[in-house]
Amino acid sequence: MKYSSIALSGQIAAGTSTASKNVAKKLNLNLESAGDFFRKYVLDNNIPLWDKGQIPDNLDQEVDKKLTALAKNGGYTIDAHYIGYFTKDMPNVLRVLLTCQDEERFKRALSRVHTHKETIEDIKKREDGLDVKFRKLYSDEYFLDPKFFTLKIDTTNTTQEEVAKKIIDEFESLK
Repeated sequence: MKYSSIALSGQIAAGTSTASKNVAKKLNLNLESAGDFFRKYVLDNNIPLWDKGQIPDNLDQEVDKKLTALAKNGGYTIDAHYIGYFTKDMPNVLRVLLTCQDEERFKRALSRVHTHKETIEDIKKREDGLDVKFRKLYSDEYFLDPKFFTLKIDTTNTTQEEVAKKIIDEFESLK
């Protein structure tokens, strides 16, 4: 079966946002980002970015359901922590896991200018919160387990262009 959507998941600051934007543009796919939505939500509601527990469970589930449906229907590049897990049984979805060594991830995250400025401790709390929320709402599994993904890329020493090329080459391999 030919791929019709791409699901990108990964550790915080592994490069999923950048990769999803680059790939969507080059393949002329629509782009959806759970991170963009949730960063705005926590900012609007004065919630620390790391505190996933303050986001209502039903809102998390609503966003996850919407993104999963978009992936299934095709034509999307979706950047979301849990999307690789939710699409694990969809042969039309290329599931990409981006990883990166902690030292490099922390360096990237600390240099960002987003809605929030984070510390290394905040990043660790945010990752723990993502795991706790996933296990509470969905499954007692690690949502970034490589077994759920088609393609795995370590971005530690890989350029943005190389990451995009690897994803596009895999996406186009099933024409």
